[in-house]
Amino acid sequence: MTPRDLQPQTGIWRPVAKTMFPFLLFVAVRPIVLVYLGSPPSELAQPFLFWLLLATADLALILPFALFPAGVVLARKLGRSRRLFRAAATVGILMSVASYVLGAWVKPVMEDRWLGPIEELAALGFTPATPLATARLLRLVEANPPEEYSLRIDAPRQWPPNVLRWELHTPVAWAAFGLINVLLGTLTAALTADLTRGRRRNACLGIGFVGAVAFLACVYGAAPALAFLRGGTMLPAIVAAWGPLAVPAAGALLLGVLVRRRMYG
Repeated sequence: MTPRDLQPQTGIWRPVAKTMFPFLLFVAVRPIVLVYLGSPPSELAQPFLFWLLLATADLALILPFALFPAGVVLARKLGRSRRLFRAAATVGILMSVASYVLGAWVKPVMEDRWLGPIEELAALGFTPATPLATARLLRLVEANPPEEYSLRIDAPRQWPPNVLRWELHTPVAWAAFGLINVLLGTLTAALTADLTRGRRRNACLGIGFVGAVAFLACVYGAAPALAFLRGGTMLPAIVAAWGPLAVPAAGALLLGVLVRRRMYG
């Protein structure tokens, strides 16, 4: 570890905020491009409100990925100290909870108020599409199975229960991915501690990028809705939602073994 890495009294939020800046910049800029290149999908949506809705959705998705560089910078600032575990757990839990609340609760309410609810869901009383409303719709579909399932927006009674159950589990699994990601960041920082600054940065970027792409590939490969549209076999919702976490979990286990070997031989 370098002297810069061993600063147990350094505040944790300022360096974490610095690592968040590129992600927040993306969250701010991408919706602006979409707003000005296209138009809101509803006459009810004003440009600013539509931008805010898109930014909220992007932030919910991107926060778990931002926890990897947060873990790296925390390990660099705090080194191998008891405070590192507390700091990583605090940052990971707060950002993961924020991701879940924004994606599962805030975003559906914004869509309902600013874009207008889906008429069929509103008629059934299942709006906004929060986890509570989705769970009620799931019970309705299971109690009254249709002759044929579909994903048509105007036919929520025909939505496959497996897809609805996956939508309930996915936001929670996404938040859990954030907790694993902050651990991956701290382990990556420990593994690359002896490298030069440039090589260390490149190694951390490479490991973080490969891990993120592998996780996303598993998420979209296992998604029941995509399998349904392709006419393939859907995985059970719980497996489809939580199975992709095996990738970052295996990565954390491998990095932990490598870090232990580097430290103890």
